[in-house]
Amino acid sequence: MIYVDECCCCLDLKCGCILIALIEVLIRGVDRFFLEYDTLLGHAALILSGVYVLSCIFLLLGAVMSWRGCLLPYLWIATLRLFALIGESFYIYRYTDDIIYEYLYFYMFQAILGLYFWLVVYSFYDRLIQV
Repeated sequence: MIYVDECCCCLDLKCGCILIALIEVLIRGVDRFFLEYDTLLGHAALILSGVYVLSCIFLLLGAVMSWRGCLLPYLWIATLRLFALIGESFYIYRYTDDIIYEYLYFYMFQAILGLYFWLVVYSFYDRLIQV
């Protein structure tokens, strides 16, 4: 398994997990302004975003208190989110007439950033197992 020793090459994993939780909550908060609340998809995205924010709050709590069990909801939901982003990118690429490259770039950027965040949180989780 691939592990990282530091987050962003300068922070330890505990501070990195705290920073990741805060960044993810801010991103999900800003992201909610771009939803269409009148549609079923908008309501589903709002509910899923709320669940994701709750997992980020558990991540923050787990990083501050060094509780391994609180890191697991973020790891599970981030994994599901990563697969959903990749699937949605392939759907947009395959089934739209006008390929919207801005969306594809944005989704791939989110997927790569999410994968790195997941790797940092998993490395911190594994370090807590060893202690």
